[in-house]
Amino acid sequence: MALRVFDIDGTILNGDSNDQFFKCLIDHGVIQPEYLGFNREAGILFRNGTLNILEYYRYVIRPIAGKTEKDLEEILTDYRENYLRPRVYPKAMALIEHYRSEGHTIVLASATMDLLVKQTAGVVNADYFISTRVKYDEDGRIIDVYPDFCHQEGKRIRLQSLCSEKGLSLKDSIGYGDTVNDIPLLETVERAFIVNPGKHSEKLLMTAEKNGWQTILF
Repeated sequence: MALRVFDIDGTILNGDSNDQFFKCLIDHGVIQPEYLGFNREAGILFRNGTLNILEYYRYVIRPIAGKTEKDLEEILTDYRENYLRPRVYPKAMALIEHYRSEGHTIVLASATMDLLVKQTAGVVNADYFISTRVKYDEDGRIIDVYPDFCHQEGKRIRLQSLCSEKGLSLKDSIGYGDTVNDIPLLETVERAFIVNPGKHSEKLLMTAEKNGWQTILF
């Protein structure tokens, strides 16, 4: 069957994956509430498509730098079950389950780091995900992110690479996204939907009108 490709934040998730992760880290005593300030500012820049993504992700990983996935296991489980699962739009979840029942392949495509996207993929039972990759040292400790971000044009590149690596086809594919950053992804699939367009969506709506994309509300 065909690919069904979903952005995460604002598309299937009511909110921002990193914002929820920071809230989880606050509740576990890893960071102070003040650390959220820059993330709120970054959210506006992200929706406008003007965020310095490298600078942002070095900010995101700073609280967990030097940790291994094993070190973070308890936090990530709590994050998945109590900060992500309740925030998945019910209509989005129902659509994903419908597509799965028809035998389609579910792919998540997000600029969020793979450590977190893996948790969302577990919530919605996605077949594959593409995301920004965390870099580890030889002992498995988090040290940085790789510069091939799954962001803007990077989403198109990573989706095409996934198809090549896994023998998947874009024929009859459908994609869903909610910001200007998703335009390259939506131009790659055969049919596109923009999700829950908001006040920062003028360019996205203009592109959607030009390309005949439909709007869907979750």
